[in-house]
Amino acid sequence: MALTGNLLEVHDLHVSFDIQGGQVDAVKGVSFNVAPGKVVALVGESGSGKSVIAQSILRILPRNGRIVSGSILFNDPASDTDRVDIAGLHDKDPFLYKLRGGRVSMVFQEPMTALSPLHTIGNQIEEALTIHQKIESGKARKETEEILDLVGFPDPQRGYTMYPFELSGGLRQRAVIAMALICNPAMVIADEPTTALDVTVQAQILGLMKRLQSKFSTSILLITHDLGVVANMADEVVVIYHGEIMETGQVEEIFRRPQHPYLKALMAAVPHFDMKPDERLVSLRDAGRENDAAVIQKLAPRFKSSAPEKIEGPHLKVSNLRKEYYLSKGSWFGTGEQRKIVAVDDVSFEINKGECLGLVGESGCGKTTVSKLIMRAIDATAGSVMLNSDGGMQDVLAKSGQDLMTYRRRVQMIFQDPYSSLNPRMTVQNILREPLEIHGRGKSEEQRNEIVDLMSLVGLDPRFLNRYPHSFSGGQRQRIGIARALALHPELMICDEPVSALDVSVQAQILNLLNDLRTELGLTSLFISHNLAVVNYVADRIAVMCQGKLVEIASREQLFNNPCHPYTKSLLAAVPYPDLDRLLDFEKFNYTSSTNASDAWGAGFLPSEQGALASLEIDRDHYVLANENIELKELRV
Repeated sequence: MALTGNLLEVHDLHVSFDIQGGQVDAVKGVSFNVAPGKVVALVGESGSGKSVIAQSILRILPRNGRIVSGSILFNDPASDTDRVDIAGLHDKDPFLYKLRGGRVSMVFQEPMTALSPLHTIGNQIEEALTIHQKIESGKARKETEEILDLVGFPDPQRGYTMYPFELSGGLRQRAVIAMALICNPAMVIADEPTTALDVTVQAQILGLMKRLQSKFSTSILLITHDLGVVANMADEVVVIYHGEIMETGQVEEIFRRPQHPYLKALMAAVPHFDMKPDERLVSLRDAGRENDAAVIQKLAPRFKSSAPEKIEGPHLKVSNLRKEYYLSKGSWFGTGEQRKIVAVDDVSFEINKGECLGLVGESGCGKTTVSKLIMRAIDATAGSVMLNSDGGMQDVLAKSGQDLMTYRRRVQMIFQDPYSSLNPRMTVQNILREPLEIHGRGKSEEQRNEIVDLMSLVGLDPRFLNRYPHSFSGGQRQRIGIARALALHPELMICDEPVSALDVSVQAQILNLLNDLRTELGLTSLFISHNLAVVNYVADRIAVMCQGKLVEIASREQLFNNPCHPYTKSLLAAVPYPDLDRLLDFEKFNYTSSTNASDAWGAGFLPSEQGALASLEIDRDHYVLANENIELKELRV
């Protein structure tokens, strides 16, 4: 029946969590509406209460969480009954079982953890259908294969029988979307559905959600902190901070005439391609910058004394680097067929002293493998890595023993995940002292002074030295990781996706800090990322990797203003701008029909009309690559 009024109305919602010593108010008087067939974006940083609101709507809060007051009114268009207050229902009310997955479904942030590794994709999607609808097994499978075809699986019949680990991240997310849509719900809650995906895959998933939302007239509550995604997807926007709504309105009003200072600051914290050379990101928490500058000036002489003063030629030179892996299959005894995978294929580049080279590309293209080869964490199959230090070029791949130890002091790494890269059983003081002790730098008192200076350098209070990593936020943990990498006064820093897991405001903090450190301390750096806007902000030159090869390398201005390779053009075309005048053309990221699926499995997408490759989806046997003539070729790996 036709629905009059709103599909969902949240009124004065208060949600609290009981913890040892009291309670935490996570949501404080939130009110908003979701109209039929509309996309409402719930925008805010981590910890602002976005996911708690989604959990409250589905009544799946953790045991220590509870709805204190307020109402969540759901007006089901498929029901003749009056609106139901979800907040007032008992935990085991039968209506909730019909609601979850049936009338309101959810697309989770990380598709690998949202899918069971022990069941096939088909079984998991079909389960949602059989729970909420009385349907025969044969018909259920047919409908499951139809929904897989609808969300862009190249071969739905084969996809039905596959397990999550056999699919790429993009196809796993499509499976989660299929599971959410199989029962034709009235509303879908999408909780950061593209955060873990590459930029081209993100564009495909957003375009898919847009098409399906229009086809089924489904309402979407989109939870995100990415304003570019909001601009391209939302009809209405709700901005939330620390459990309270700061601003709400139509997307046009929010982006063209933002009112609240928090929203303005959030927009100023996002790096974009139109930034001037000397323009800084505006961080919400840039307090005490004068003190930070003073500490940087204090430490600068120590770094300059450790680094070579004058260098003839490049600081780092990578030539014809290659890394091969061999996988056995078909035999328990290792006597079966071996497959060779070329992870890095003939990669060459140079980094000058004090320069930042950005290395961009999608997941699986070989960026991190290159960094590990430079660090000597893994051995190269062929090629050379030369570091210009101690008066000449040194062969990094030939180093061993004490020479290798000295090299690793000169080259340090900032890792992507600040939590897993820090030992949870060590205090911050011990984490920062460890590299000093391993390399014999200074006595106990000198080490203590150095650690205090490092904490101040990255904007953390030295009083926190006796805390453990779990007591810090994600941004603070990443600062600890940066401090550890700086402890040995390195010449070269390798930054492997250092801000990919952070909110935009914390990301702005870290990027500003890295820029300041590079400028004041003269650090040479390799910055690895799949976020082109971030690389544009920090890098002097940018190298683009695709399937193990470098396809283009150019200055920042040249690459963004006049890209040459079709793969680079496809990456730039897929970036969602937080600008209503430059929205994504989702038609460029359409998926293949299943008519030729048997030969196209793993390709996922075809080149756009302009010839740029919309995406590369990898499976275990094949990958598809666009060559210089913009042709698709299937290559065995």
